[in-house]
Amino acid sequence: MYRTTKEESEILNGIRAGTPMGDFLRRYWQPVGFSKHLKNKPTFIRVLGEDLVLFRQTNGLPALVGALCPHRRANLCLGSVEPPGIRCKYHGWMIDAQGAVLETPGEPPESTFKHSVKHGAYPVEELGGLIFAYFGPQPAPLLPRYDILVDEGERYLTIQGFQDCHWLQAVENGMDPVHPSFTHGGAWPDIANSAPDLGFHETPLGLVYKAYRSTKEEGMFNYREHHLLMPGVSFGGSGGRYLKGKVVGTPVSAARWTVPIDETHSIMFRLRFKPGDNSGVFEGDPFTERWRPKGSFIEPFKEYRNAENPELGYDVPPLHFIEDGMVVDSIGPVADRENENLSPVIDEGIIMLRKMLLKEINRMQAGHDPKGIIRDPKQNEMIRVTAYERWVTAQERKDKKYESARV
Repeated sequence: MYRTTKEESEILNGIRAGTPMGDFLRRYWQPVGFSKHLKNKPTFIRVLGEDLVLFRQTNGLPALVGALCPHRRANLCLGSVEPPGIRCKYHGWMIDAQGAVLETPGEPPESTFKHSVKHGAYPVEELGGLIFAYFGPQPAPLLPRYDILVDEGERYLTIQGFQDCHWLQAVENGMDPVHPSFTHGGAWPDIANSAPDLGFHETPLGLVYKAYRSTKEEGMFNYREHHLLMPGVSFGGSGGRYLKGKVVGTPVSAARWTVPIDETHSIMFRLRFKPGDNSGVFEGDPFTERWRPKGSFIEPFKEYRNAENPELGYDVPPLHFIEDGMVVDSIGPVADRENENLSPVIDEGIIMLRKMLLKEINRMQAGHDPKGIIRDPKQNEMIRVTAYERWVTAQERKDKKYESARV
């Protein structure tokens, strides 16, 4: 049996600047929005417990600054975007994308007061239809150019959902290959109700698992190669299940960035990628129905509030991301990991992930770049991630035909 200690759990559950995990998360680029949604109006967002305003400058580039004006703390999301930057709705202070205060209306022309004020601002970049921000110390690392972001093909971007829980609970779900056989029996009825044969490996960017799972078709197996890229980007291939027509070519893959809003709320950005040589067609949007928790997930006797003859119990819609969302939220806002009873066999991925995170936090605190930080442009031209799902025969499984050499 393996137990995460209470001290380790407290480290893992941090997200604020100044905490070990909070500082660690700020070493990586985090998605904060979709490019197509950011037009001429600023918007309020909360990331890593910080209140921020995201806006598109008149030159077309995105910008991210602290939400509250440094003057009287009015929210800049109500302001207007002008060529120099964003102007506060309350008293007209002008702040640029780097956080410099450019104008303080009403001050005498010779006043230097504005030069004494500095406002918070963060670097932002756009890639693959997403807007990424960096919250850590300079110099910033390179924004990773994963193939799903830069290769030729079709991209489908959605907010997969919001979780009323700590971000790591959703991330750990991606490194738990045992749960699909039981959690996703409604969404994926072809998978047999049995545990998979699997193996985990640490990679230069994070972790990967390779799993073979029995199906209800005799002699056929479901093979999944699933990556976890630091700090918590989940790469998988289940999106191929939603393709119609004859499917040949490179399998579909998908990435899910789970971003902390604060300690007990998270947002999940999902990008599905269909490579240019894949002949399948997405019909409709399988992610139309989102996972949106409402209040407390398990409210005692909630069925009695609005019904004279309630039917007790819970319905779980047969969509894999809703199944995941409901189960993960049921753990509670912040997991008490010290009370778990982990098996070194079936929970190997969870144990490896937590140990890896704690190890990389220690490396960061010792002054080194943690795993997955990229600074060499030659290593960042395009990073291929072998994340996919296939149905294979017993012989193909024996020959390991579709297992990537790279891990």
